Amino acid sequence: MNINYKIKSDISEAQIEADVASYLGYVTPFWSARFELLAVDEQVTGADKLFNRFVPIYMQFKVSEGLKPMNFSFLPSNSNLPLQRIRIFRRNNSLPSNPILYFKLRDLAKNATNFQHNSLLQFHSPPSQYAVYVAPLSLEYTAYNQSLQLSFPERLFFWKPFHLMATRIYENNSRHLISILPFLRGHISIPPHKIVSTSDHHYSFSKSGIDIAFHQGETIEGDFRLSTFVSKVYQSFYSSDSVGISKQSYMEVMERYFESNSDYEPISRDLSIDDRIIEFAKHLKKVRGIKLLFLGNEVDR
Repeated sequence: MNINYKIKSDISEAQIEADVASYLGYVTPFWSARFELLAVDEQVTGADKLFNRFVPIYMQFKVSEGLKPMNFSFLPSNSNLPLQRIRIFRRNNSLPSNPILYFKLRDLAKNATNFQHNSLLQFHSPPSQYAVYVAPLSLEYTAYNQSLQLSFPERLFFWKPFHLMATRIYENNSRHLISILPFLRGHISIPPHKIVSTSDHHYSFSKSGIDIAFHQGETIEGDFRLSTFVSKVYQSFYSSDSVGISKQSYMEVMERYFESNSDYEPISRDLSIDDRIIEFAKHLKKVRGIKLLFLGNEVDR
């Protein structure tokens, strides 16, 4: 069915995941010690030991779709359709809508016993661990790809972590630079906030990464740009040795997940802790579509 108020995206979820995960792997600050973000499901052998203290970050990558704003005051005849309700709600609540960006929650996966959204919510427990939806604030591939490029003046005065080197931040007053990286500013990162019993819900937001609504009928205040989120996580982990969890504590996280999700059964409880964590990360990616990253300190290895 042709919907004349819908704006399709030409960006794929796989591309978003690949670009964001790769970019975050390069944005590695140097302070008193080196911090690093690892994609756990890509640690294919036990040769690359995982951190002893780390902050797990669970990411579900989404493609943003677009809706044209509703500029008239009367209700359309199809006002009960989910996408129309998004337009009506944002108009009635004076939320920016030019265009409206949105994504739908993921349907229940085959053989899964719980919605992906509820799994994300189960994992979200700041500052020990974080879970977020990540989606671009653009709909066009050209604009999205451009955010990975820097102008000539920016190449002179900024670092270019995706192409050249790891980010190096030595002074306290320079740490905020993570929060202004164009590529990270060009994505939204929304934490799940309530249990759902159906996937027929949407998040909508403006191109500025704020003005978020959860449908049905809630507004959520705050700056949810990915750059802000990553900066806050780094700051929290750097400023306190008590932030994060150990491998042994993470075993308890996996056990709780196992108890509440009967579709996950560890291959073997005789594996090393590192291998069990890697196995768990691969399960999250395959069954839930959730990318697991660990922010850790290299000296803890």
